[in-house]
Amino acid sequence: MKANRLVLLAVAGTCGFALTGCSQSGTVAATVGGTTISTSDVAFLARMQCDELNTAAKDPSQASSVTSVPTRVVRADMVNALVQAALDHQLAKKDGGAYDVASYRQAMDQFESAAKLAPAKDQDHFRSLVGSLYRGQLQTFALADQALQGQGVANPSQEQVTAVVAKLQEAFRATTKVSINPVYGADVKGNAGAIDPSLSLPVSSFAKKAAKAAPDPAWVATLPTNQRCG
Repeated sequence: MKANRLVLLAVAGTCGFALTGCSQSGTVAATVGGTTISTSDVAFLARMQCDELNTAAKDPSQASSVTSVPTRVVRADMVNALVQAALDHQLAKKDGGAYDVASYRQAMDQFESAAKLAPAKDQDHFRSLVGSLYRGQLQTFALADQALQGQGVANPSQEQVTAVVAKLQEAFRATTKVSINPVYGADVKGNAGAIDPSLSLPVSSFAKKAAKAAPDPAWVATLPTNQRCG
């Protein structure tokens, strides 16, 4: 089963006070069981993806497919992706962590154009972090395929595998402690970006729009360029 190409909805490395009422604090973005996710890795992947979105937005052949998003939203999505990858690796580790190497190489080949946008000194780190996301996804695919084979499903469809993956991930997450840095606005279930991380209650029209989990694209377009991607 092939992995879907990950869409890295990441963030720029800063959080504008006017936009979110917060600033990135500490060095730990999240802890997942015994795994620590650093704020520096979140910021790094975020900056790279924001650069890719900005480049695409300036390309006439791609601009129409690019939707601008606030940096706080894409940063939260990046935290969620890294948390899920950590959970996937821990889940798969119990069964040896096997995955389809050919699919992994294909996914990384597709990603290479994005990797080359990073400064030369950062490209290997970029590949390593994104490669971890792909491997985690493929490991859960392998577990789901194994479970379906055990049920007598010899050639499972993408939909069948995806459904089993979701069940496996949900069950494992329920048994694993996940802690998210409050700056990322996580809810009680550990989903970053679910709530407004500001300590104050949004009152103005601007603040209320900024606090939405999925802000209106038209409003996003009015933000300064350092507070949005794309």
